[in-house]
Amino acid sequence: MTAINSELTPDTIHHMDINDGLKLLPDNSIDLIIADPPYGINYRSGSRKRKFTAIQNDDIIMADWLVDAFRVLKDGGALYCYSRWDVYVEWYHRISQHFPIKNCIVWQKNGGGMGDLRGAYSPAHEFLIFAVKGRHILDGKRISDVWAVPRDPAVTYIHPTQKPVKLAEMIIEKSSKPGDIVLVPFCGSGGDCVAAKRMGRRFIAFDVEKQYVEAASQRLSIPA
Repeated sequence: MTAINSELTPDTIHHMDINDGLKLLPDNSIDLIIADPPYGINYRSGSRKRKFTAIQNDDIIMADWLVDAFRVLKDGGALYCYSRWDVYVEWYHRISQHFPIKNCIVWQKNGGGMGDLRGAYSPAHEFLIFAVKGRHILDGKRISDVWAVPRDPAVTYIHPTQKPVKLAEMIIEKSSKPGDIVLVPFCGSGGDCVAAKRMGRRFIAFDVEKQYVEAASQRLSIPA
């Protein structure tokens, strides 16, 4: 296992900007990256259960971290990056400048959401860009690129763009092995870290917003 900088304790969510955090990671030290960056859509949560503040850096396509993400990922490793239909082209373009893209996985999350309730269809999916560094071999039998995983109940949200742990478990199962190190550049609700812990992987996570670092760390401290 490649040594990690002593400033970055494994299995910890670090309150740090991703670009600063990545600079502390050695080349070829990460086995898998699961990224849920601000999409660049100025998202505002419409939840009636809990009011969330605006997500930092969600007014731009913030993709400068991809350069160092490629550097720290091992040859044969994989990057999974969430996106949405209206910014997918931008994210595809930015990621493809560094990584070969293999698939656009469709996360079928069930209907709902805000928007034009009478003039537009109910949004029931998001995208997950699957890219690689070198030759990446998926574990297990081949599955489709449409993943039907229900969203978490709104009452359980600790972050406005929370993703189900099950999604991260599917990624981790297909693209890593026990003991591997998973990088979570934008920790958010901490679901990716929970999945890594459950499945016997190490993780290094970052988030620039202290409130989410604290909430996700608390979530990790609760026995599964």
